[in-house]
Amino acid sequence: MSWKEKAKEFGSANLLFLSTDGASVNFIVADDPVLLQGSYGKKLQERVGCPVVTQEGFQLFIVGKRCFRKIASLEDKFKDHVINVTRHGVEGDTDTTYEVTALSDASLFKTLAGIRAKTFTKEALEEAVADSKDVISR
Repeated sequence: MSWKEKAKEFGSANLLFLSTDGASVNFIVADDPVLLQGSYGKKLQERVGCPVVTQEGFQLFIVGKRCFRKIASLEDKFKDHVINVTRHGVEGDTDTTYEVTALSDASLFKTLAGIRAKTFTKEALEEAVADSKDVISR
């Protein structure tokens, strides 16, 4: 089996989820959000794909609408702040909450902006959105 086939089998690294209690991520926003639709069982599911850049590069951060609204409330900070999201709630908990804050860290913002310049493209976003369709329909 080729490396590309293995990569497809193992799943995409361009998708980001926070699935455990205390999981946290720092990022800068790379582009506009994307509404993602899938089905879980027989129920239609909507999530939001947030194109972000972390220390690992460009990723599509997949969140629920409540978390998305919290991130959106910080839109005026996107140009010069790092956004931090921390999950509070165990896996599968429907009462999970997300703490969303804007960090004034010029050094980290500059580092992430450099990573964004190297890793974010519209093609990478399209690929991540396509990959997300398989994942959110499981």
